[in-house]
Amino acid sequence: MIFGLVFWLLVIYFVARGFSSRRRRGYRWLQRELPSWEQKNIINAEQGDAILSLYKLKRIEPRRKMDMVKVLTLIGAIFVGVGVIFFVASNWQRIPAPIKTILIMSVTIFTLYMGYLFSYQKEGFVYLGKSLLLLASLFWGGTIALIGQIYNIPTSQNWFIMLLWAFPIVPIAIFFDNAYVHILASALFLIWNFLYTVNNSVANYYYPIIIFLFMLPTARKLLISRRINIIGLLVASLYCCFYKYEWLSLLVSVGLLIYYLIQREEFVYLYASSLSFIFWTITFFTVRKIHPNFYFFIPIEIILYLTYKDKIRENLIMCLVGLLVWLNLSIYSFCLAFGYKFNVINFIVMQSLAGMVIYIIGIISKNREYVFSEIYKVFGYLVTFVCTYLLSFQAMIELRAQVGLNNVYLAVCSFLIGIMALLVTNEARKGYFENKAVRLELFALASALLVNLILLASPSVLTCTLAANAVLVIFAIINIFLGVELKMSSIFTAGTVIFALFIITRYIDVGWKLKEKSLFFIVGGLIISSLGIFLEKQRRKVIERMKQNE
Repeated sequence: MIFGLVFWLLVIYFVARGFSSRRRRGYRWLQRELPSWEQKNIINAEQGDAILSLYKLKRIEPRRKMDMVKVLTLIGAIFVGVGVIFFVASNWQRIPAPIKTILIMSVTIFTLYMGYLFSYQKEGFVYLGKSLLLLASLFWGGTIALIGQIYNIPTSQNWFIMLLWAFPIVPIAIFFDNAYVHILASALFLIWNFLYTVNNSVANYYYPIIIFLFMLPTARKLLISRRINIIGLLVASLYCCFYKYEWLSLLVSVGLLIYYLIQREEFVYLYASSLSFIFWTITFFTVRKIHPNFYFFIPIEIILYLTYKDKIRENLIMCLVGLLVWLNLSIYSFCLAFGYKFNVINFIVMQSLAGMVIYIIGIISKNREYVFSEIYKVFGYLVTFVCTYLLSFQAMIELRAQVGLNNVYLAVCSFLIGIMALLVTNEARKGYFENKAVRLELFALASALLVNLILLASPSVLTCTLAANAVLVIFAIINIFLGVELKMSSIFTAGTVIFALFIITRYIDVGWKLKEKSLFFIVGGLIISSLGIFLEKQRRKVIERMKQNE
């Protein structure tokens, strides 16, 4: 189960990073260019607002120059605080306990009052006032710790100290509209949740309730604070996978989904909810074991509907990963129920077949001009390629003999092959596969399918290893030809990368067994450098030809 979780988390990271970074760069460029277009009278302000509304973007505020007054007042407030701390520390032993308590409480209250005074009573000292309010909030935490030290109060329940520190400063953040204090309170609540869970070994339902009712509603204009609270909720949901707090994970997941329904412009709530529901289904498995989580279909259908309705491309990746994680956990539940042992090879083969089904769905979506076809194709291709690459190692194939075949995985693999055959046959009748590029893609998928069938049927380790490596070469060649056919340099480059990866991996796989390791590194360095120079020259030549033919 851990292997599968790590596998899909890596898939989420690399696929989401590629799509989200490209999309964010485009959005940032659009937000930067719009004011310039409006100043040049290319478009008016109403048209600019309409463009931003179409992509659900906000106008970016011009960057402010570094405010020296703000910096100096903040530094000055910190120096005053440090000076007070040093003064008290140098005379600490000679001061009676009641005086100590009155002193540190007075300093905190005085700092808070001065922060209020400069923020609202004295004009022109707003930054100084905000800095003093932050300083008062920090002093409050020190006050709690020092009072505990003065009266020898046990600090084994350190989560309680964090709670006493965080709760009283929340009103300061809300009523004084202080972003710094709000961020501090958010971070303190996150730490409190961690300490509470670890010290008490019990689900902390108070944390998500506090965040949902107080912290997130008051952080609508505070991006950093909002992110800290969302990350805290996701961390709490992730904890549940290990502590078996099924209902707490469900509470976090549903709460994040509700927040997205309330604030539809904040896509991060839907991303977080999708990821949290994945953690919930993992937690459900750790608690129930032999009972598959069929309730997962309810939230995943809602999230898929919102993803398509609001056209949130990146979240489709989360949905696909969630479905595959659910599928793997459900199969594992059946294996436990019927007494079958987990088989890594069967697991990888099943992921590869699932990736092929997703890729075929992407081809069909593109032919019929549906949305998100690119997501399905890239995701499915990446899953299939990673699985084929893992199966190209002889040591991986040898694991099959140690456990044997698993009938539950074989049944699911047969089902997935049947779905592929049905989809391809149905589309072939309608003439959707007449395109040369599509036929190249299907040939690569057919090669990967053949390898999976060999792995399931052939007992020969050598045959399976050679077949998997042959498919890697086919993937490289198909990518190169497909890139030329579609005149897409990214696909062509992917083919050269796969070919280089194949050469380097096989050299390391074989050469590492040599007794003389210095020879291995010297020869390997020369081969890799020469291969890199050759492939880069060829890649540039082909891409240049493609540009000339456009």
